[in-house]
Amino acid sequence: MLTKSNGMQGKVIVTTLESLMPQEHFLRDLNRLVNFSFIYGKVKHLYSTIGRPSVDPVVLIKMLLIGFLYGIDSERKIEKEVQVNIAFRWFLGIDLDENVPDHSTISQTRRRKLKDTDIFEEMFAEIVKKCIDVGLVDGSLILTDSTHIKASASTHRAEMKTVTVEPRAYIKKLEQLCQEDDLKIRAQGIEAGKKKCGIARNEKPKTKTILVSTTDPDSGIMSRPDKPRGFHYLNHQSTDAKSGIITDVFVTPGNVNDNVPYVGRIKHQKGKLGLPIKEVGADKGYDFVEIHKEMLDLGIRTYITPYTRETKRINDTYPPAAFHYDFEKDCFTCPNGAELTLLCINQSQRLRVYAASRKSCKTCELFKKCIGGQRKTRQLSVPYFDREARLQRENYRTPRYYEVQRLRRIYCEGNFALQKENHNLRNTRKRGNKNVTEHCLFSALALNLKRLVKYLKANPEKTLLYRLFCTFSSQKAVA
Repeated sequence: MLTKSNGMQGKVIVTTLESLMPQEHFLRDLNRLVNFSFIYGKVKHLYSTIGRPSVDPVVLIKMLLIGFLYGIDSERKIEKEVQVNIAFRWFLGIDLDENVPDHSTISQTRRRKLKDTDIFEEMFAEIVKKCIDVGLVDGSLILTDSTHIKASASTHRAEMKTVTVEPRAYIKKLEQLCQEDDLKIRAQGIEAGKKKCGIARNEKPKTKTILVSTTDPDSGIMSRPDKPRGFHYLNHQSTDAKSGIITDVFVTPGNVNDNVPYVGRIKHQKGKLGLPIKEVGADKGYDFVEIHKEMLDLGIRTYITPYTRETKRINDTYPPAAFHYDFEKDCFTCPNGAELTLLCINQSQRLRVYAASRKSCKTCELFKKCIGGQRKTRQLSVPYFDREARLQRENYRTPRYYEVQRLRRIYCEGNFALQKENHNLRNTRKRGNKNVTEHCLFSALALNLKRLVKYLKANPEKTLLYRLFCTFSSQKAVA
């Protein structure tokens, strides 16, 4: 029988928000398993003890979190969704007859109270630590990758600027080591009666001209193969290989190479989170001597895809790969068996220069094919820490290497796909590195919370331990 609805009727219904909230809902599980009261201890110093009562800071942060959990990329939209969504009201503790905090309250709290704080980084780290405590994070193998995020800036509003390239701390340290080694080689050569030993060069400050956005100067123009061109940010994420929990988030302009912040972020995770990192995995964008050297010093093995760099060859001479390196003697052996020993240090390019003796090259039957040009001896120039890089690259194509790369594709690239599709990582409305970092932290936090809740539901024995830990840490933070 056909039935027609007569529309809304003004009935008075006595009910509660609890009865309207579905029993099987992610937000109900999240509220039961994760205690957000630790936020009070982190923001307590930002509020005065007198004056008008503020909006609950946990409610404001939860509203932001809802936006990233459900892919709502605007604070205005979040306010409207909370007004009509019973599950959202229940999670925030806002009853049916109560007003929802205005979107401007969220914005002004972020801009005024939380602007110069690390509250979002601390909140992210707190959840990661709780994932460690319940056994969801192992920390022995860390996988790293980066993805681009479209900045809220147009290429039509930009200008060219000349900036000075400041060398990183690693480069300054490397230059000092090169200078010290070069002086030693020169002194040894003088004692041996040689006229020319070592190369002393002072590198002048470098400058470069870049395109800078007048709308968002912190963003950078990205120009990479198979990537969209324009102003972007790069989100560098580290992921634990056990369950795919994101352990670190770091944002840079889109024109910064992936390898630049890598070492610092690994040290940050070891120091702040206490992760027992023994292995790291990454793609070819991280195949740099600096990374191999620093990881070796930390006792960490690298499983990084080698980057194939084109080398200039003179008259089809033997390439550097044709020379075998001897770790014990610190020398190269040419195809005819002659040794190339350390000649000098090229300070300007931070290279170690190896050369064969004139006597061995003069009588060599492969002289023309090996040297070419007007040179009298064969020389090889390699990065200063080439020895350490060769040790680490021995892990390439081992069974463990293929396993690490498989996990990297699953978790790093998989996380980026999920975050861009469901958690607002495709682009950002915010401007400035600090605000975009907040955006990326919330995106990673949303994914971590989903996996944490799923894990605790599947392992009831971990839930009690986790809740006791949350209660203890919250009481300690408030005190």
